[in-house]
Amino acid sequence: MNLKFLIVAIAFLLQHKSDTAQDHEYPSREKVLSCIEKVNHYWQSNNTKPGWAFWDVAAYHTGNMAAYKLTSNKSYKAYSEKWAEKNKWMGATSNNKAEWKYNYGETNKHVLFGDWQVCFQTYIDLYDLDKVKDPKKIARAKEVMEYQMSTQQNDYWWWADGLYMVMPVMTKMYHVTGNSRYLDKMADYFSYANSIMYDSVEKIYYRDAKYIYPKHKSINGKKDFFGREAMAG
Repeated sequence: MNLKFLIVAIAFLLQHKSDTAQDHEYPSREKVLSCIEKVNHYWQSNNTKPGWAFWDVAAYHTGNMAAYKLTSNKSYKAYSEKWAEKNKWMGATSNNKAEWKYNYGETNKHVLFGDWQVCFQTYIDLYDLDKVKDPKKIARAKEVMEYQMSTQQNDYWWWADGLYMVMPVMTKMYHVTGNSRYLDKMADYFSYANSIMYDSVEKIYYRDAKYIYPKHKSINGKKDFFGREAMAG
């Protein structure tokens, strides 16, 4: 589970409880942090082996780094560093650019697929935290993203999750490098994604272009939105 969503859920539940018990007062910072630490400690204690760099594990680490920044709990940072080292600070590992793909795929050839790029968010965060910068932490992110930006394609984000996966990578890389091309290309990619998935009436995103109404309808004949894509909008 993505810890950022978990943190939001915890805060919401605490707020709901507070609304009924404390006359609409917000929960204290200490109470929220206590819940975050309880949940994150449980997760890390029960998932001691670093996983792969694919989205289902990498998304958690974006939340873990957010929790570290809130709590300054060094064990959180160490947990993500161990995972990053295990994955050699890479996503998909192919070095043959001629075979790199960005359609859906879990293979090492799918270097340009956002599910293999969300890990770069955490690598960049860890790099930023170093007093003495270690270039290896962002070397693969820079190689992959700058290659991607050198191509003519702008349709890399063809499903809504890709916006969460990779937009932060590009803004973080801009801050690290000062290369404005990251922002220019991000705008191009976002414009394409918006054109194929955004419902301007409901003001939320479809999962991808296959779900656009009325080409696709729910079983009741209505618009069909996925929960997390609706949140993304």
